[in-house]
Amino acid sequence: MKLSDVQIVALCNRNIGKAQAFNEKLAGGKAVCYADFDQMIRTEAMDLLYVCLPPGGHTGQTELAAARGVHLMLEKPIALNDERATSIATAVRNAGVVCQIGHHMRHTAPAIHLRRLIDEGSTGRPVLFQGRFFTNALFPTWWRDPNMGGGQMIEQSIHLYDLARYFFGDAASIASLQDNRVHDRFADYKVDDVSASTVLFRNGAIANICASNCADPQAGSVTFTVLFEKVMAEFTKPDEATFSYHGGTPAEQWGDGKVERETIRSDRPSFDELSEDLVRAIREKRPTRSSVEDGLKSLQLVLAGARSSRDGAVIKIP
Repeated sequence: MKLSDVQIVALCNRNIGKAQAFNEKLAGGKAVCYADFDQMIRTEAMDLLYVCLPPGGHTGQTELAAARGVHLMLEKPIALNDERATSIATAVRNAGVVCQIGHHMRHTAPAIHLRRLIDEGSTGRPVLFQGRFFTNALFPTWWRDPNMGGGQMIEQSIHLYDLARYFFGDAASIASLQDNRVHDRFADYKVDDVSASTVLFRNGAIANICASNCADPQAGSVTFTVLFEKVMAEFTKPDEATFSYHGGTPAEQWGDGKVERETIRSDRPSFDELSEDLVRAIREKRPTRSSVEDGLKSLQLVLAGARSSRDGAVIKIP
């Protein structure tokens, strides 16, 4: 995707050859390439910075950019611990810059449609979110390192925890289990390959989210179902869902009537919508769809889940 009136002016990678290759492929060779982030951020005049670091790779880059008034897109999760994540959120808040978090599943057509129904009050009370995130891959070396990637629940299936928050609001507590059942045969694979959590939300709704890296290696899937008092949304993949508008009427009262159903699909990649929403938010001086506060709260939720698994306890969310 090429955003209108947007130009890539600089790129940074510790391996400058990768930055140069990206430059030739996507920026027409017009960007200035750096191996030193501090030098780039102090030298180049830019409006927006995409920070695409592993969660354990944050060492103050975002705070430095925010202090210079640069708007931000941060890949999720925004850090690996609450201290760094809070530092990032505070820096963004204090600088007054616009920030979008890379929770791209919020930016699909059916997710946006469901959020609109919620805001209109036509869904009724929230009931249940049931999500499944199934993969089977070794992923990059950093992903397998708990000090850089954090594990499948923290780095990957956080998408589902964030979506549950997007639809249901803030969580009250979480109880989780995690294990490395299969991939412990690989010496450097030190993170979970199976997890399951139950989340209680402050409004009384419940989420059950399962993830595993032991599924079909050629057919990974992300599916979830969202139940409200009057509406059911069955996501067969993040960008396609069938909505059932039943009005809360039980089967015995339908008679010969039929439940209204419709299928909604995205007609564009969710990352394109994410980027366009960010650019519009900067130009219109408004919040983004996935704010830094959302990034912080979703990270805190999965960190609490990991702590619940370690401690064998239900963890309350502040």
